[in-house]
Amino acid sequence: MIWVWLPAYNEAGGIEELLINIKKSLEIRGLEYKLVVYDDGSSDNTVNKILSTRSRDIDIELIKGEVNKGLGYALFYFIKHCTLISSPDDIIVIMDADNTHNPELIYQMYNYIQIGFDIVIASRYTPYSRMRGVNLYRQFLSRVASIIFKMFFPIKGVSDYTCGYRAYTAGILKLASDIYGEKLIEERGFACMAELLIKLRRLDIIACEVPLILRYDKKVGDSKMEVLFTVFRTFGVIFKLMWLPGFNKKPLAVLKKKYNI
Repeated sequence: MIWVWLPAYNEAGGIEELLINIKKSLEIRGLEYKLVVYDDGSSDNTVNKILSTRSRDIDIELIKGEVNKGLGYALFYFIKHCTLISSPDDIIVIMDADNTHNPELIYQMYNYIQIGFDIVIASRYTPYSRMRGVNLYRQFLSRVASIIFKMFFPIKGVSDYTCGYRAYTAGILKLASDIYGEKLIEERGFACMAELLIKLRRLDIIACEVPLILRYDKKVGDSKMEVLFTVFRTFGVIFKLMWLPGFNKKPLAVLKKKYNI
């Protein structure tokens, strides 16, 4: 089973097309999947757009947040929700809901998970990756952040630490939830993606990347990211995670066996 999770906040402009394309991409390959959308207190027509896709025979679990609490809260909520009802061999895909991520990559991620990877990242920094519609200032800041993360927290096969488009085995997220508990994700903004990856790094993950063509030119509406604030919080994550206390390796080995990792 592939669980596709989309955190949505005021994404009425592109979410309907994205959901339709996810359905086409996965069903043409005969893959079993479940779509889960977490609406983070949208004030536009996002919820109605999501519900309208049910008339196209798209099975969607819609979770409605009353107020906007940020990507980190949505991510933590989903991991708790999905790890309870998934099996360790399931695949959990997390992607943006603004139609800038191509769902065709899910199949590539699925294949890499099948051959033994714990995490597959859609990366902006492979030789075949491209970005369209992203200004040079933002590209520069994102690139610098990833270089610094790689310097302090190297993960073999990973160069993009902040992109939100990833596939995980449910087993690795169950393991992380058991190890970290309520502290798995403490950041509430976009820096949560780097925080989660670095905390998973301590579990000796096997990771790789697939090239992402980021189509920001397809995004309808303004970005939700406050760039300078996100950069500030991202560097805060670096300093905070450098001083994380260690944990007992023996329980970790037991849990890895439990989740077939």
